[in-house]
Amino acid sequence: MPPPLSRDKPILGIDLGTTNTCVAHVRNRIPRVVPTDKGSLILPSVVALSSRGDFLVGGAAKDQLLTNPRNTIYGAKRLIGRKFNSRVVQDLRSYYSYDIVEGPQGEAAVSLGDRVYGLPEISGMVLAHVKKIAEAFLGRPMPQAIISVPAYYNDNQRHAVKEAGRLAGFDVKRIVNEPTAAALAYGFNRGLDQRVLVYDLGGGTCDISVLQLQQNVFEVLATGGDTFLGGVDFDNRIIDWALDQFWREHKVDLAQSPIALQRVKKAAEAAKIDLSLIPNTVIDLPFVEERRGKPLDLRMPISRQQLEEITRDLVDRSFTLCDEVLEQKGISRGSIDEIILVGGQSRMPLVQQRIREHFGKPPRKGVHPDECVALGAALLGDSLDSIDSVTLVDVLSMPIGIAAPNDRMRRVLEKNQPIPATRSFRLPPPREPGKPIEIDIYQGDSDQIVDDEFLGSLRLPAAATGRRIDLKLDEECLLRVTFDDPERGMVEVPFATRDTPEALRRAIAEKTPPPGAAGAAPREQRRGIFGWLTRS
Repeated sequence: MPPPLSRDKPILGIDLGTTNTCVAHVRNRIPRVVPTDKGSLILPSVVALSSRGDFLVGGAAKDQLLTNPRNTIYGAKRLIGRKFNSRVVQDLRSYYSYDIVEGPQGEAAVSLGDRVYGLPEISGMVLAHVKKIAEAFLGRPMPQAIISVPAYYNDNQRHAVKEAGRLAGFDVKRIVNEPTAAALAYGFNRGLDQRVLVYDLGGGTCDISVLQLQQNVFEVLATGGDTFLGGVDFDNRIIDWALDQFWREHKVDLAQSPIALQRVKKAAEAAKIDLSLIPNTVIDLPFVEERRGKPLDLRMPISRQQLEEITRDLVDRSFTLCDEVLEQKGISRGSIDEIILVGGQSRMPLVQQRIREHFGKPPRKGVHPDECVALGAALLGDSLDSIDSVTLVDVLSMPIGIAAPNDRMRRVLEKNQPIPATRSFRLPPPREPGKPIEIDIYQGDSDQIVDDEFLGSLRLPAAATGRRIDLKLDEECLLRVTFDDPERGMVEVPFATRDTPEALRRAIAEKTPPPGAAGAAPREQRRGIFGWLTRS
């Protein structure tokens, strides 16, 4: 007889993916994936507004993508936590059939029906759906969650994912990096002493992390990634190839027809999956368009060799990342004991061939690329507050710093800094005597702030010159800022979010500080803003 349910913690491990979402739970110390309402182990990360005004999530939403492309949201993970006017969002807009618009705080948002929805709301719908499914399957409320994010997510993106979990009704106990979760699934309670490289090539992101595993201590030595390299980019190469071939043959641009384009996208993804198993396949779409009243069919054979030719540079980019991560810490390829593959795109034969060539050994078998992140997140959730809990030593994936003269970033927290961490600096004098001190905070690998992500702005009175500011990273790699106030000591200066007190929200809107406190001065086209909370 199984033990009573009360012995199992009411916490889920969730891999919120670009393409699919996977959920796991630990029962009797064994992690298992929770099946969806359709019996599958993964749920498409798709949200749609039907013609009747109902929201659809998962497979039901993906099924009507062809007939309702403008009201079907997919790939939200690539947009969440980003500014609308950022170069990457503007570049991505042409690849989506739905409308990407500017949100109320300058963030990327989407238009559905007659409303604008934030990306945390969209991801929150996916998370709420899997919460409902898991509770029905497990027969109990599941109020808590560990949610994974790409290691290369910046602070804005991490906060956005945590907000999505809150909107779904979860108490998000922790955000965990996907490669770290995958390493947990591989090494938890196995008594290993190994150095492993996690090669995570998912639907929308690529993360490379090197970890030292010793018993149940998982120490990240170095990490790096690209949030715009993933399976979607491989799909897009096939799509562009097919559209070009069709144009050459018929002089018709299928990109101008949303429904035809969605059919091509679906067929491209299916062809890519087929070519991981067989050497040749055919993209076959009858009556994809018409010209002068005559139907036009799209029928194009494509081989694995052709796919490798048009995507080889994408695979090369991922191994350039591998080398950069190893070089950051002076780690040799030969010192890597195991390579763990994560993400559906890692199934590509060319990727696995390059792993063997690059590292001189095959990747580790027995770690499921689609499920290991969710399983690792569930194991972490189950170990919280336990005697035999795991110890995670993670690192900062991108430097955080402040704006310096000549539009450069002065780094305060360096890349691969172990977390939790605290770094301090003294407030400089104001740019103009008697004026408030303004400090802009950025995150990114570039020394030029134009290429980095703006996180927020501090505005403090001139009298604060010389006082201490602390930048603190917690175990989730979330940033907190504290200021040495002469009356109250070190006081936290949090981000202005939807949870910000109404007085501060009004003050931000009016570009003035709240009564009795220094304030955050918002600027044009900026999403993240630091605010100063009153004693209340």
